[in-house]
Amino acid sequence: MAARAVGRGSGGRMRLVVLMLAFLVITGGVILRRTFGIAAASELRDLESKRAATINEKLRLEGEIRAASSRARLLPLAERLDLRVPADSQVVSISRSAP
Repeated sequence: MAARAVGRGSGGRMRLVVLMLAFLVITGGVILRRTFGIAAASELRDLESKRAATINEKLRLEGEIRAASSRARLLPLAERLDLRVPADSQVVSISRSAP
C-alpha cells in the first residue's frame, strides 16, 4: 500500500512539473510575441513618418517646379537672353503617351 501511495504522489508531482513547464513556455511565447509586436509597431511608425515627410517634400518640389516654370518667371529671363515669346499659332502642345 505504501508503494502505491508513493507512486501516486510522484505522478502528481510530475503533472505539476509538466503544467509549470507548459505555463513557462506559453508565458515566454506571449512575451516574445509582444516584444516583436512592439518592435514592428515602432518600425511602422517610423516608416509612416518618413512617408509623410516624403509626400510633403514632393508637394513642395512640385510647387517650386510650377513657380519656376510660370510665365511670370520665364518672361524676364527670356527678355534678358534676347529671346522672344512665340505667337500662339507657333506653339505646339505634345501630350505625353501613357507608359
